Amino acid sequence: MKKIAFFLSILLFMGTQALNAQTKVITGKVTSAEDDMPIPGVSISVQGTTLGTVSDMDGNYSLQVPENAKILVFSFVGMKMEEVAIGNQTSVNVQLQSETIGVGEVIVTAYGTTNREAKTGAVGTVTGAQIAEAPVVSVDKALNGKIAGVSVTSNSGQPGAHSDIRIRGTSSINAGNNPLWVVDGIPVVTGNANDFLNTGNALASLNPNDIESITVLKDAAAASIYGSRAANGVVLITTKSGKDGKTSFTARAKFGTSWLANDNDFGIMSADQLLQYQRDAIVNAGKNPDDPMDSYYRPKELLSRPLTNWMDHMTRYGTIQEYEVNATGSNAKGKYYTSLNYNNTDGVFYGVGLDKITGRLNADYKLTDALESGGRVNLSYLEGMDVPMQSLYYSNPAFAGMTILPWTPAYTDEGKHNWEIAENSNQNPRATAEYDDQWGKNYQLMGNIYLQWKPLKQVTMRTTNAIETIHGEGRRFWSAETRSSGATLQTTMSKYQRLTTSNTIEYKDVLLNDHSVRVLAGQEAMKHTSSYQYVYAPGVSMDIPYVQTGTPGSIEAEQGYGARTLLSFFGMLDYNYSDKYFLQASIRMDGSSLFGSNTQWGTFYSVGASWNIHNEGFMDGLSFVDLLKLRGSYGLSGNNNISAYRAFGVYASSAYNGTTGMRPSRPENPNLSWEKNSSWNLGLDFTLFENLDGNIDVYKRKTTDMLLDKNVPQTTGFSSNFLNIGSLDNRGIELQLDYKILNTRDLVWSVGGNISFNKTKILELGDNEEIAYADDGRLRHIVGKSLFTYRLFDYVGVDPTNGEALWRDDAGNISNDYNKAGYTYDYSPEPKFTGGFNTDLAWKGFSLGAFFEFKGGNHVLLIEKRYLSSDGASMNLNQLREAMNYWKEPGDTGVNPKPVAGNGTNSNSFSSTRFLQKGDYLRVKDVTLSYNLSSKLVEKAKIGGMKFYVSAQNIFTFHDVDWWDPERGTDGIGYGIYPMTKAVTGGIELSF
Repeated sequence: MKKIAFFLSILLFMGTQALNAQTKVITGKVTSAEDDMPIPGVSISVQGTTLGTVSDMDGNYSLQVPENAKILVFSFVGMKMEEVAIGNQTSVNVQLQSETIGVGEVIVTAYGTTNREAKTGAVGTVTGAQIAEAPVVSVDKALNGKIAGVSVTSNSGQPGAHSDIRIRGTSSINAGNNPLWVVDGIPVVTGNANDFLNTGNALASLNPNDIESITVLKDAAAASIYGSRAANGVVLITTKSGKDGKTSFTARAKFGTSWLANDNDFGIMSADQLLQYQRDAIVNAGKNPDDPMDSYYRPKELLSRPLTNWMDHMTRYGTIQEYEVNATGSNAKGKYYTSLNYNNTDGVFYGVGLDKITGRLNADYKLTDALESGGRVNLSYLEGMDVPMQSLYYSNPAFAGMTILPWTPAYTDEGKHNWEIAENSNQNPRATAEYDDQWGKNYQLMGNIYLQWKPLKQVTMRTTNAIETIHGEGRRFWSAETRSSGATLQTTMSKYQRLTTSNTIEYKDVLLNDHSVRVLAGQEAMKHTSSYQYVYAPGVSMDIPYVQTGTPGSIEAEQGYGARTLLSFFGMLDYNYSDKYFLQASIRMDGSSLFGSNTQWGTFYSVGASWNIHNEGFMDGLSFVDLLKLRGSYGLSGNNNISAYRAFGVYASSAYNGTTGMRPSRPENPNLSWEKNSSWNLGLDFTLFENLDGNIDVYKRKTTDMLLDKNVPQTTGFSSNFLNIGSLDNRGIELQLDYKILNTRDLVWSVGGNISFNKTKILELGDNEEIAYADDGRLRHIVGKSLFTYRLFDYVGVDPTNGEALWRDDAGNISNDYNKAGYTYDYSPEPKFTGGFNTDLAWKGFSLGAFFEFKGGNHVLLIEKRYLSSDGASMNLNQLREAMNYWKEPGDTGVNPKPVAGNGTNSNSFSSTRFLQKGDYLRVKDVTLSYNLSSKLVEKAKIGGMKFYVSAQNIFTFHDVDWWDPERGTDGIGYGIYPMTKAVTGGIELSF
């Protein structure tokens, strides 16, 4: 036996030596051809074998290969695959080029992923890298102009304020118009989550740097699988997952400043200008401005007093600072991504600011070869400091800063804030910001956990269960320092909770080589509850400013509760024949507690098909065509975005004959149902010459069963009922293009852009031909016209003979009598086109990117000008500089009406076209210059990478609106709003 053992040992030794003689070790480094930076996680394999490895964080690799191995294959997502002949080499360094744009990109879609060659629906994507460096607090602000057909309108420039997003137009009057947001597969709460906070945007809880990609589902084929919530499109957000390899860290720091946007030399009058304006108005009224006995006494001596530019007094340079650290890595069983972020933004108005802390942990763990589990948890804390905005309050600094007279002193002789401001109801917003305590806080948890099982290679079963909670508290304390009536306190506590379960089973296989099939069936359930408590306490103690010290008997309190549930069953079919012909179909049944007992269940569906023309044999000779795809789809989705209990008859308290009781206040409607949105889409995708990438889409979407209040006979005991009785139409065309002009080792230059045209038309309003919008007579909904139409008196200018305002009556005659003015319906706040374009230039370690957005064809109404360009009607207020261009002598044209002190002609009516202006603009949205240290310097510093950058946002806007900024909300009549701001930030990013 000893001889046999010795003999076997000799054979084993000889075999080992022979094996060693037949292999060799190859080492090398993988870098990017664009910036020479190392690329971790690159897959390196020996062609024709299962041998392989991945590059480390420094891009280095080492691989033992057979002596006769011929080719190494280098592959990485987003990069072109490289095949390198080994020969006699033992060191192989490779630089990877970026993948041809668009063709093979992975696109996140509803309940799965696809690629551009396989998609049948109209979708748009934005990568996390495209929004990471923008100085935005919430992700919705980062979508402006980046995707064709997606319009983002800011209601406020206040940090953390939410935006209105419209995908292919506006589809409803009374139901919501914002899209459904889905984060990591789970629909989430959106909008303002704190009634006490203008900056309570629920989406601000997401850290933009945590986002891997954003996909916008625009047509029915892409979105209808979300059923009753998909009528306004769907925004899918995918957060970052762990990367293969050892743990790596990234640390970021960002600092910046912001200031009020003003690119049209817009502003208020100086003291000299205002005094001249007022003296002329007094003379025009037949009075003497130097008569001390006259109520309009305006002596020149006013200019010798201390003067204040109140708009400057109300504003400051805002500050931005942000710090973040994240880590990602993996082992044999799992991978993870975690981050911690702190953002502090002080607004351009005193008393306005936002503090935000977010933390995220994403983890995936392979329990067995067939069983995987993981979770996504996002925690956030948001505290917003606020002042009264969004209205023409005396304490609104944006409005008061323009109206308070320049000779009104800012401080008393003792150096305290001046309260004797008669023209502003003795309110001083600068002091209000200092003494009053107004804030809102949100504590938010967004988390889900999944379990995925693959009992067979072709079958995947997955359950995902999620919870989202938002606990909010708010405080509005009016100090006795700012109110003669004493200190007053308002507090609120709110809570939102959403529980969701999503369960799917998927079969995916390739049959007979050419037939790819994917079938998915699923079930979802959601329960959403909300509650609040509100307390009002006047007369609280300044020493103990809490409810308990309020005036006994005057304290008021109320609370509320709401709940809604949704149960869904759905299915999808994807079929692909030979990568040429694709078919997708989906169906979903939703049952909702929001609707009437007779109509709680609805069925929604879609069907889409596409043809990869470039894969046909007759295209073989056209080598410049890399992708040519024709798409078509049709589907039905719904809109359930209404408040709870609208289908129920409700009661309200009422007093009768000295007794308080309950009476019916709203009738029930057991047939109340969701609005339906049917749409078709025809699209063409193409990639030419490897560098020109684009798509064109034509669509039409029709809303039926639109929810409206219909007048009912008073004999029913009610004046109206909420019914499904309206319809409207949206139609448009979209174009998106990207072109890589240069793509060399040292220089890469690409450009891109998109434009979309959309037109709405109201088809039916029940028994009405015209209804008012939100009880505002200036905007109407009119059958046969756009969704929003201004209804304004027709102002035609100034009579050059006497300086009086002129109006056109219904017969077309011109008159200086405002009471004879007729209405015009020729203008709308809806843009006819929207879009954006960008350019990116990379040279060695430097990168310069610029992004522009534009909008046009819409009009905005500047209501504030009723007071700020008043023609003498508001003699106790400052005026805009543009009001200096007024009629002075016969023959003057292109001017404002002559100012007359106490003007009662209604020449300054805010219900006229006088203050209506074109809202077109082109905005330089973002310009970013960055530098990545070369790999040689990085290696010397013994870090993974270092990047410096500076970014400017909203740095210039080309527009003709006589205001700080052209955006006025989706209805075009926003007033007293926090104007848009400009910002410049600089940052540093370290990886190790």
